[in-house]
Amino acid sequence: MTVRRSATGARSSSVSADEGRRAGRTFFDRPGDRLARELLGATLTVVSRDRTRSVRIVETEAYLRNDPASHAFRGPTRRNRSMFGPPGTLYIYRIHQVVCANLVARRGEAALLRAGASRRSAPTVASGPGRLCRFLGLTLGDDGIDTVTSRRVIVRLAPPLAQKVHVGPRVGIRKAAERRLRYALAGEPAVSRPRPRDPRASNP
Repeated sequence: MTVRRSATGARSSSVSADEGRRAGRTFFDRPGDRLARELLGATLTVVSRDRTRSVRIVETEAYLRNDPASHAFRGPTRRNRSMFGPPGTLYIYRIHQVVCANLVARRGEAALLRAGASRRSAPTVASGPGRLCRFLGLTLGDDGIDTVTSRRVIVRLAPPLAQKVHVGPRVGIRKAAERRLRYALAGEPAVSRPRPRDPRASNP
């Protein structure tokens, strides 16, 4: 069972945009499955001209090297070049008119951002990769942003979690769908369906 304790006990699903230190290069420079887990609870903020919106990341999926489900599986292309950028690069793509966002781990690996919890909005407003991007205002034009230095997209680290991390197979893909590389915080209404419910450690 994967449970980590916070010094202040359980936290709500929402945190202020300025809580925690900003995620640096070394935080992102790790295998994709580790990054996907460590992003849970972190705050993702997107600053636009007319608004600033933040979510607490509550669900992710990992895409690794030699992973047939990964966009990086066959090497760099014009579409996936951000997957091979520095750790912390934002990789955004469109599928079926839906925009999805990933944070790059080590070269060719990434964590898909599947759901976030917002303090001031309905629990499911950012549930699912497309809704998450729509709520935050992320577009294809944000592909390639370096979140380590960007003023527009900022990731702030979370305190130690007091919640269980549930693990399950990835969804919405056909290849390697059985791999248990989907991570979600237990008890979060924003986690997309079907919700993973296995509290055991992953076995990629």
